[in-house]
Amino acid sequence: MPMHEEVKKLIKNITKYSNLDVAHEIALGKDLPLNPTINEKNAWVDYITSELEKRFDDKMIKDIRMGCYCGENGKLKESKVFIKRIYDDSKTMTEFVDKMNEYEAGWYIEDGYLHTKYFSCPCPMLEDIEILPTKTWCYCTVGYNKEIFQYVFGCEVDIELLESIKMGDSQCLMKIIPLSRTK
Repeated sequence: MPMHEEVKKLIKNITKYSNLDVAHEIALGKDLPLNPTINEKNAWVDYITSELEKRFDDKMIKDIRMGCYCGENGKLKESKVFIKRIYDDSKTMTEFVDKMNEYEAGWYIEDGYLHTKYFSCPCPMLEDIEILPTKTWCYCTVGYNKEIFQYVFGCEVDIELLESIKMGDSQCLMKIIPLSRTK
């Protein structure tokens, strides 16, 4: 039986931090059809969130979910290339942020760190969920952004999720922390 891409990624990422039996128990504990209805998606997200939070600490949950980001049918690659081109064409981080804000990104630098924003939730799994009780599901978007900024900056980065639309905030706000300095 074909398996939904979200389920495959979840199994792979749980297995990195636990084992295949636990991964199957969690990821396959509630069915996610290939073309799920909104209610099926919502029930699956609730179930997976609950199971991860029962079994793992916050750091492990973040690590697992960060590996679950999707490529959005090529949008991730396009975003990486687009943002890197702007970064490479900028002499300073301030110039980079200014150029990105020409596209209404809403980015800024505070305490020497780049802060990026989303003004709507980018997650296709959460399109009909108003509020989530925790950040667990949002760590996927953190992983998506980590992929972008490691490519753009050419170094390892950490990302701190400061605000989340699905947690009731008006935006998703992330602090990008290069683990080796760039511009």
